[in-house]
Amino acid sequence: MVFPSIPYGDTIPLFFNPYMNDFRRYAVIVSCLVASAVSILAEQHLEFIWGHQTTRCTYLSPLSYTGPGYGLSYEWHHSAWRDKTAGMQAHAQFDYGYLLSPAKNSRMYDLTFRIDWGVERLWRTVSGFNWAIGATLGADGGVIYLPRNGNNPAQALMWAGGTLTARGGYDRIKLCGKPLRISESIEIPSIGCFFCPAYGETYYEIYLGNHNGLAHFGWWGNRPQVRSRLRADWQLGRYALTLGFDYRFQGLECNGITTRLAQCSGVIGICF
Repeated sequence: MVFPSIPYGDTIPLFFNPYMNDFRRYAVIVSCLVASAVSILAEQHLEFIWGHQTTRCTYLSPLSYTGPGYGLSYEWHHSAWRDKTAGMQAHAQFDYGYLLSPAKNSRMYDLTFRIDWGVERLWRTVSGFNWAIGATLGADGGVIYLPRNGNNPAQALMWAGGTLTARGGYDRIKLCGKPLRISESIEIPSIGCFFCPAYGETYYEIYLGNHNGLAHFGWWGNRPQVRSRLRADWQLGRYALTLGFDYRFQGLECNGITTRLAQCSGVIGICF
């Protein structure tokens, strides 16, 4: 199709040109949104996590399984106001555990994903210290899979709710003439709802219609969680090399079921 040319100096904006088809119009909208989103990202972290994980889920087994745990994490922070006293934050993380029983004769697999978005209040000082407190809303889900259990081999993990966050750092350090920033962040999921079947209840029974008592109110008492990360960001030109230490703990006490997941990990990534 040939589009008629628009005379030079025509006052009709290109977006409202009646000859622009819907596809091109939507492409313009998407491009503008993507460009705006990228431009507001003040700080981003993309990180790979690896370490040692311990998982115990009495719904599947009374034993604690241990082994390597891996993860991929993305995080961004943006100052929303000119005076940089308030901002937005978002987190997304994928984790995978490849675990063995104490006798090394049974394997367990742990797969989880989480995503959060929220706001935070920022403080900065002339001495180089900065800190922030905030809150996020988000959800996480996954599965713990034990192939050895033929009748009931998996436990689903689902949570949605609010999380309290805090972070702080110091950025007046030099290493080989390059800026080095040390920071610590902590996240504590505090209130929400989660999924938990009754002890011994199979997912086949749930599939057949037994849906009573599956959703539960969650707080620190029955679903304690904490995530903490210590980072060192070494600025190398436009990007910074990130090295750090990560700790996460997730628990569940409900319907006679106890679930415990703890992982200590090293972190490597980039900040841009």
